[in-house]
Amino acid sequence: MRLNEDPLRFQSEGYCVFRNILDQEAILEARRQLDRLIKAMPDKTIVDDMGKTQVVPARPEHLVEPHVKETFWRRLCCHPRILDSVEKILGPDLLLIMSHLIVKPPSDGMAIKWHQDNPYWHSVEGTDIVTVWLALDDSTVQNGCMKVIPTSHEGYPELEMRKTDGRDLLGVEVQVTAELEERAAPVELKAGDLSIHDSFILHGSDANTSDRRRAGYTMRYANANTVHVDLAEHWVPVYQVRGTAKNATGEYIDLRPTHSADG
Repeated sequence: MRLNEDPLRFQSEGYCVFRNILDQEAILEARRQLDRLIKAMPDKTIVDDMGKTQVVPARPEHLVEPHVKETFWRRLCCHPRILDSVEKILGPDLLLIMSHLIVKPPSDGMAIKWHQDNPYWHSVEGTDIVTVWLALDDSTVQNGCMKVIPTSHEGYPELEMRKTDGRDLLGVEVQVTAELEERAAPVELKAGDLSIHDSFILHGSDANTSDRRRAGYTMRYANANTVHVDLAEHWVPVYQVRGTAKNATGEYIDLRPTHSADG
């Protein structure tokens, strides 16, 4: 299946691929920073389970919100070519609401069952929210690339999620029909490419059974004027990364080019 690379078709397809966003130097630096984080992982970590936290053995799939902790990842979230891609989908007024490094080790990377992103941010209201999936390694069918079901976001349905047997990353899944699953498109990316998908689209990925790592950085952006973030409930700071936020009901941290939050 040919992947959608036309931003004008994002609204109908629910996703879009952008090629060659990061150059080789930027990719190598991101990998160095990622390798450092992996080496520093604790034995245990706290993860969110549909609004509830639990302590689990630390895995590189669980490197959540690095942009809150480190300048490098904040700056990457503000990379002009990344934001230019997001602007083609959401417009010029952009918030950064979350991020997550998902690293599937070779031969051991966990599957991610069919799910939607939207149920994971109960503190955010609105539909103009997207996830950027930035490839730090080549992402292929063999090492468990993301798959999407095009057009499954239509009507913005929030679908029921059920518990799995726990041998996957999220521990929950949306049950899909065989007909829907046949429509799934593997989103194969070269390192430095990115995809953007709607927060309601069905997506997932298989386990990494190959001998190659699969690392991606997911960044969540929202339209600053059509999406409301309850800052009292949101568990991480919200950053203004481009444009204006005319209807803001609280203070966003300003990361636009003339400002800095590199403390």
